[in-house]
Amino acid sequence: MKKIFFIALVLTGFHAFSQNPYFEISKQMEIYNEALKKLSTNYIDEINFGDLMQKNTKRMLNSLDRFTTFYDEQGILNQRMRQEGHFGGLGISISDKDSLLLITDVFINTPAQKQDLKIGDKIISINGKSVKEMEKGLASKLLRGPKGSEVSLQIQRNGKLINKKIQRDDIALDAVTSTAMDGDIGYIRFVKFNQKASSQVKKAVLDLKEKGAKKLIIDVRGNPGGLLNEVVKIVNFFIPKGKTVVTTKGRFEKYNKTYATKNESLDEEIPLVILVNNRSASASEILSGALQDYDRAVIIGDTTYGKGLVQRTYKLKYGTYMKQTISKYYIPSGRLIQKIDYWHRDKNGKPTLLKDHEQSKEYYTVNGRKVYNLGGVIPDIVMEEGVDNSLIRDAVKKNYIFDFVTSYYYSHPVPQTYEEYSFPQGMANQFIDYLKSSGKSPVSSGEALVAKAYEKAKKEKQPENVLKKYKEILEAYQQADKEILQKYAPYIEYVTGLDLANRYFFEEGKTLYKMQKDKVIQKAKEILNNETEYKRILNK
Repeated sequence: MKKIFFIALVLTGFHAFSQNPYFEISKQMEIYNEALKKLSTNYIDEINFGDLMQKNTKRMLNSLDRFTTFYDEQGILNQRMRQEGHFGGLGISISDKDSLLLITDVFINTPAQKQDLKIGDKIISINGKSVKEMEKGLASKLLRGPKGSEVSLQIQRNGKLINKKIQRDDIALDAVTSTAMDGDIGYIRFVKFNQKASSQVKKAVLDLKEKGAKKLIIDVRGNPGGLLNEVVKIVNFFIPKGKTVVTTKGRFEKYNKTYATKNESLDEEIPLVILVNNRSASASEILSGALQDYDRAVIIGDTTYGKGLVQRTYKLKYGTYMKQTISKYYIPSGRLIQKIDYWHRDKNGKPTLLKDHEQSKEYYTVNGRKVYNLGGVIPDIVMEEGVDNSLIRDAVKKNYIFDFVTSYYYSHPVPQTYEEYSFPQGMANQFIDYLKSSGKSPVSSGEALVAKAYEKAKKEKQPENVLKKYKEILEAYQQADKEILQKYAPYIEYVTGLDLANRYFFEEGKTLYKMQKDKVIQKAKEILNNETEYKRILNK
């Protein structure tokens, strides 16, 4: 009997030991190190262990949730520059395109604009080194550097090669842009919730009020969020001191914190409309969600992204950093607006929706309006902004509309002022003609599947009558494509006009164009100009 009791104690102790996370970490590290040693001594080819292990670290962290990640020295530098709102560089936005760098935006009063770089330019080489031969991410690093340093670029523009030598400068991008609209409405667009955000928002509000603004539109569409302390200060501009803005709750008590307003407000009465879409995330959702919960603003647009998680960055060795999720945040009504549930996964290991595991409850605003925790902030007036059509999405993804505007830009005279410029009509038809002449064909998701099945059937040497059926379906799709392009003509007209406004007149042109053409802004103006409807929505 004593022997059995002793064995039970040993087994219980081993079970507790094996459940110890530090034992498991040590065990797995030993296995990992041994595997690396075997690779270094036996693998058929030479291995870049630094690159391999860094990728493994990133993959491990990202497997927990998409916001938990690893930064090398350059990565953390980029992160800091985004938060601080300035960096040494040229003043352009870029994307990878056919192994080249495509310039997608040029900012006014920067070295890029002064040296006549254009949206649509493709960077072929940097300091004599071909972009095609560079590792991913290296090219964008080479474009940045200290103020006063010089970079040599070879550009492909409209079929020609151009060489440029450009001196870098300190690029300070505003967190906010603002303008006085017709009537007594002021418009503020948030670019980033960086360290400049609250001070620039405060200045914008005061400036607009001085110019006669008695109502405000705040636009956070497409805003990915940023610093938590900054959004708390901005919410404070419109609600009294001592009000809860957001509460964080984590696994550990030290991360449980309530963030409340600390200062006197700027204006607690000025009517507000907040514009959001499905790319408004994090701090944008705290701003819109908190002001909705206090019935302080009418929210218009599409349901927001649904990021209800808070991250903190920790310093590791050798100048590297790790950003990890430490808590969830809850807006004043008690709602958690997180959409993706990384802690409950399906049988394939993919994250599920939080609403499937956390019971959907009704929450209430200060004035008693019902709000929900279904993932993201649901606007008071829902206006879906995106295009729910795979053919149009494919045209955007493949840059067909962007390339069309580039072609148009170089085949028409550049206007001198926005006021004198008359935006062209019939751009959708011109775009369709451009697709035909350039041999470009956007493909819907269904058409892509049929085309793939047709190719597979040919390889399998299916009978001709089967292949003929596939051909008929593809021809039907191609006919439908023409009808879809015509159906979405208003969208094509809008985005091409917006792109041209940006190329001709930079950020100011985009803003002026939106004031005239943006349906969500027009709805916001309508609500602000109807006091009865504004109060009805907020249950005042």
